[in-house]
Amino acid sequence: MSHPRVLQLPILLALAVAACAEPPTAADDARPSGFTAATTIGDPRAGATTVGGIARWRVVEGAGAPAGKRVIQLFETKNRGEVFNLLLRDLPAPADVAIAVRLRADAGFDDRGGGLVWRAKDEQSYYLCRWNPLEKNLRAYCVKEGRRIQLQSVSIEADPAAWHDLSVTMKGRVIEVAFDGRPAISCSDLTFAEAGRVGLWTKADARSSFDDLRVGPVEKAR
Repeated sequence: MSHPRVLQLPILLALAVAACAEPPTAADDARPSGFTAATTIGDPRAGATTVGGIARWRVVEGAGAPAGKRVIQLFETKNRGEVFNLLLRDLPAPADVAIAVRLRADAGFDDRGGGLVWRAKDEQSYYLCRWNPLEKNLRAYCVKEGRRIQLQSVSIEADPAAWHDLSVTMKGRVIEVAFDGRPAISCSDLTFAEAGRVGLWTKADARSSFDDLRVGPVEKAR
């Protein structure tokens, strides 16, 4: 599975402290600039429960981050069940987009891990690829009006305490995903064809760290 090249943009998001790293001080806390936190309310029949409302995200300084010193961390969520925590970039990205991030699964009882969203119309409708170390899998979804529709799932065994690289490209209807540099998912869907926002995602009580978010258009085939 080949991956289209990415036209690099001067967009950088730095993100999160690991559970084993030194805890940040109050002076380190800051809300991520250029991003908006949001919540997806999923299927109530699957147990969507918003106990604490919108999850809290922060930019912190912490040792051990893969790129630089400033990182993003979802550090507090009391949500449960089919409730998804989002951090959406305010500026839209191209429809044909390449995005990548480094992430680590810090904590979570009901759920762990996290992922990327793209072509987001709003907080209830978008594409998603997420890694879950509890289930030992990587999955691509179309989330439409809060309901997840699975597009593909593959088995992934990876250390939740380590940093991992997740990258996604979507050109037209074709979605390609790599995990730690290895092709993992190739599928297609055209529920959302237009450009939209991109962002970070976790489910329920999953608290995760993210670093080195890269966003750019997929280069047109020559």
